[in-house]
Amino acid sequence: MKRIFFYVMTSVMTCSMYSCKSSQQTDTGMISPDVENYRETSQWTGTYYGTVPCADCPGIDLELTLNSDLTYSMKWTYQDRQGVFQNSGKFTWNKAGTQIDLKDIKKYGAFEHFLVQDEKLILLSLTGDLMSSVNMHNYTLTKTKAVSASDGLINKYWKLVEIMGRPVTASEAYIQFKVDGTVNGNLGCNTFNGNYTTPQELRIRFSNLTNTLKMCIDMRIENDLTEALKTADSYNLNDNQLILNRARMAPLARFEAVFL
Repeated sequence: MKRIFFYVMTSVMTCSMYSCKSSQQTDTGMISPDVENYRETSQWTGTYYGTVPCADCPGIDLELTLNSDLTYSMKWTYQDRQGVFQNSGKFTWNKAGTQIDLKDIKKYGAFEHFLVQDEKLILLSLTGDLMSSVNMHNYTLTKTKAVSASDGLINKYWKLVEIMGRPVTASEAYIQFKVDGTVNGNLGCNTFNGNYTTPQELRIRFSNLTNTLKMCIDMRIENDLTEALKTADSYNLNDNQLILNRARMAPLARFEAVFL
């Protein structure tokens, strides 16, 4: 039943995002004589991120990673809902080297066709057509940059002081961000590590999180912090305070910096 509901919702969303057409898919090819073959000339491998329109939510945060072996992995979340959707598979290029088409997309056809430009991907319609130029920026994914050592997150010991609106006073929970894109810390009982990306200014994603499996008397802080790391999509830095957020919801977790 859930699969049927999601399929129907996705169909409605995509018809709202685009003007649904009954014609067969078209290959955009070279959209102008000056467009380059990006497969040949640009560093297209990497991770791209952007927020695209949604029919019944504030927006869809979309993250797409393209690999040199012509495989991809994709994650997306609805900004006002819990849960992360994922898909992976292979992709192909068109003859002009300007467009990619994701395979194994199954029922997630809304995210199938992308125009490739320098450091950017532009989401195309269900039929592989360009959107209106007025709304082009709404469908653009930007290639993420490497984390800089000068970024405010790096080289600090972030001690947890509040979780889900509750003050934290007697816990060793903390988090540390490394310049190589890894993260580690303590959940209050168990230690953890994983990866993070900052795809846009004040946006953040945690992935590949693993932790030790000790059982402690009180696991409330640990369980809440684990959930906060899984669902956070943005952050704020203010006077050596770090706040992890999820869309427009109340702050998930608040940390204070201890300099190393």
